[in-house]
Amino acid sequence: MKTKGQDWRSDFPVRDEVEDFSGRMRIFVITCHERPHGLTVRAQEEGTRGTGYEFAAYSETSAYAALGRVRQKMQRALATRHITRSADGYRMLHSELSGRITCRSDGDVVLIVDGVPLSLENFSAILATHEGWNFEMKIVDALE
Repeated sequence: MKTKGQDWRSDFPVRDEVEDFSGRMRIFVITCHERPHGLTVRAQEEGTRGTGYEFAAYSETSAYAALGRVRQKMQRALATRHITRSADGYRMLHSELSGRITCRSDGDVVLIVDGVPLSLENFSAILATHEGWNFEMKIVDALE
């Protein structure tokens, strides 16, 4: 196995296909970047211009350890469906919602859930169907 000091650069970028919850194959471009204290591997869904799935992992010593972690995250996240679209808009399929926070080019905040960009208006409509319920919110660094 190669380590940070060896030439991992020739193995990146990597293209991976991962099957999602619906049986659809999604293609990811995986890159690796050396940082002062380790290596960061990022997987971005191809052809989505930043509004699809994205994952990241970090290792202090090995690009391949970070690659393994990012692949585990991809498999786990794509296996679970959180929302569905109905005539009234989007709704949650169970009590948990997981995704990524990003912004469009116009600066509007967008939540990416199941690879679907949800505007804050879409998200608000989902929350409105749970009026009176309690919730927990946890924002996690993509590298964790």
